[in-house]
Amino acid sequence: MAQSSPTVLATDYYRDNFEILLNTVHRQYQDLLSQSERNWVSTYFALPVNAKLLYIRLLSRKGLFFRISKLRYPEISPMHHAVESLEACGFITVNRSDWPMAALLSLFTKPELLNRFHAATCHELWDKNKTLKQTRKPELIEALLSADLTLSALQETIVHVEHQAHLTTFLLLFFGNQHQDMSQFVLADLGLHQFEQYKTDTTTRLFQQRHHILQWLSLETIARQYDEICDRKENKDTDTLVQLTRKLPGPLYWQPLERRRQRLLNRIGRDLERQGRDDLALYLYRQSTLPPSRERQVRILDKLNRHHTALAISETMERLPHNEEELEVGQRLSIKLRRTLALPYENISKDNFSQETLTLPATSQRVELAVAEDYRQQGWQVYYTENALLCGLFGLAFWDIIFAPVPGAFLNPFQRAPRDMYHSEFSERRQSQLATRLEAIRSDRWHDWLNVFEQKTGISNDWVNWSLLSPDLITQTVDCLNGAQLHAILSRLLFDPRHNRSGQPDLVMFKNGHIKWVEVKGPGDTLQPNQKRWLRLFQQLDLDARINHVLWQM
Repeated sequence: MAQSSPTVLATDYYRDNFEILLNTVHRQYQDLLSQSERNWVSTYFALPVNAKLLYIRLLSRKGLFFRISKLRYPEISPMHHAVESLEACGFITVNRSDWPMAALLSLFTKPELLNRFHAATCHELWDKNKTLKQTRKPELIEALLSADLTLSALQETIVHVEHQAHLTTFLLLFFGNQHQDMSQFVLADLGLHQFEQYKTDTTTRLFQQRHHILQWLSLETIARQYDEICDRKENKDTDTLVQLTRKLPGPLYWQPLERRRQRLLNRIGRDLERQGRDDLALYLYRQSTLPPSRERQVRILDKLNRHHTALAISETMERLPHNEEELEVGQRLSIKLRRTLALPYENISKDNFSQETLTLPATSQRVELAVAEDYRQQGWQVYYTENALLCGLFGLAFWDIIFAPVPGAFLNPFQRAPRDMYHSEFSERRQSQLATRLEAIRSDRWHDWLNVFEQKTGISNDWVNWSLLSPDLITQTVDCLNGAQLHAILSRLLFDPRHNRSGQPDLVMFKNGHIKWVEVKGPGDTLQPNQKRWLRLFQQLDLDARINHVLWQM
């Protein structure tokens, strides 16, 4: 079979993508855009093509300052005309004397700095620092700053790109997050990602009020500052974290934003707890309803000998858990606290999984592959799928419901799942359709697994790993499982999509119409809580599932 030729992008491909971004956001959010943002869009479209190309290139690069002499874009010619057009409309600023010299010097390499300033502006500095040429670039810049340089000493045309904040806002409105950027367009242009077709317009947009946009950007700034603290030695500086907590807003009444705030509260609270600031950590956890906030509250209160208060929270975790993991944690904490308080309690029954030990010849391959080969020699048809099989069945069974037009679910053409996929809102907002589909599967009235597979092959779906699924694997699996078993498996995934999509057995295998699941454990490896939960479900469904502990024969 002949290989298809690689996709070749046009030299100005990025202009088309940038204008899709501008037009889409302007069309969907015109009523929420500021006058400055609307002017930015109209001014851009009035620019000459060369100026548009240069502006997009500058916006897409890291940093805000650039040396014109270092810009090499064959499609932009003549460069100086583009620079003049951008300066005239205020999209760039050229050679301002009040710019920070440290930022400008960082645009030059160390050899360039040594060559440019040797025995000239910094002649006296050189005499005082005989070893300056052996210093690192940051130290060299620090030394040059003491020479009180002016912009003219750089002998360069330097520009500062303006309105970067507008691009940040437009990317947020387009993608609904701040981790996707213009590179997503390129992946789609190259055919590396294919996406489902769904409706995006003013009726499906995420933001409905201007102040929600501003609150989101403000919260993201705090989150970025927290990440920077964690990346530096300051992550051990309690005072820095305490100062950051003072910037956090109070409760936000728009749920998507409040959820982001609570995730940040949990992260900062955990760091403060590790640094011994239990009081402040407890204060932050109490503002969050997201796991593991209640668990952390219980553990801090237990440490502070406030056992009755801790027990009340742990029992609430048991009675009204956010997910299975929180339920199990609540059970364990309640037993511990009841022991401490000399109150009656019931022990959690121990698991009794089918287990066996395999002694296999030592090999350099993954332990799962070695076990798979051993079963193949016994006549089994083995697939090493980990989580891909059951998640794939989920994606196929609910494909049309996952990509149904729900307001706020799809904001741009590059989504692998709706925005609420991993929140309780996903099931709540599609309850009727999901219940109907599950009942059809339970009663053996829905058999479209392969039809969906054939129609959607290659299209991005967060649940479907096309490289590990095949028609044969799907057919054998659904033929070996009855409607009640499929219903239970899919219902468990639906109950908590974020956590239950992992922990499934490594291997699935077939022989004579029988299906077997195997969780492989190499030397020293133990079962994780999410793996235990899946094995318990298989036991309840009377499915053949076991653990294989591997010993290497040297």
